[in-house]
Amino acid sequence: MTDVTHSTYVVAGNGASLMQEAGGRILASDRMVRTNNFFFEPQSYLGLRVDLAVMGGDPRVAPFMFETLWRCRGTYDVRAWTSHNPAVIRAGKRRFHATYQPLRTGLPDLDARVSALIARYDRKPMTGTYAVLAALGQGAERIILTGMDFYQQDRRYSYATGTSQRALLGADLERRKVDARQHDPALDLAVLSAVQEETGGFLQRASSGSLLDAIMPLAPVRDGPRPAISPTDPPGDWANRVGLYHISTLRVLRRLRRAFP
Repeated sequence: MTDVTHSTYVVAGNGASLMQEAGGRILASDRMVRTNNFFFEPQSYLGLRVDLAVMGGDPRVAPFMFETLWRCRGTYDVRAWTSHNPAVIRAGKRRFHATYQPLRTGLPDLDARVSALIARYDRKPMTGTYAVLAALGQGAERIILTGMDFYQQDRRYSYATGTSQRALLGADLERRKVDARQHDPALDLAVLSAVQEETGGFLQRASSGSLLDAIMPLAPVRDGPRPAISPTDPPGDWANRVGLYHISTLRVLRRLRRAFP
């Protein structure tokens, strides 16, 4: 089967399932949407072209995440980026002002449903879910999800975390399950189900064995070149300085907040 729509988008989370061979379900010609710390991957699982990077997470960490991405621009061809979080947007514009694009779905009814779901669950969607919404706004007519494991697997990420990451986010970061204070997989599944209903079934998955199995079909195998997988020589951790702001300062502030809540 040959894809001729030129509007197939791949939305990739950072989960360990990203390392699985997609078997022709993902092609090099697909638009690639990456999330957060993808630049730590030891191999280019989806190639080196990033059509859209969707950035989220803790806005206090965001300056260091963007600085690290800036230093990886010789490896990755990042063509555009977005975020749902105004604080993250401000941090990203310091280095990537020209390539910022607002996050819009172009579907007002879907936007209203998503807002209602967020209010109902009183949690935040994960960055991968926002990336699906961003892909719709880019003109996607088919979205293939990969690496979105909802922290259900024994291994949390497709890469090894660095010392600063673990110091700031927890020593158990690589094996920890979902942070229930901020996220609820049921919210993300509800949002993705709403996307399916509003679009008439745009969503597909690249592999089986996750919570996605219940709400979307497996993507078909298609003819065409697959993404080139090659070693990337990734950074070992986030950049430790942004201007005069050193990442150790953020560690101290976090310790103070824990000591004096």
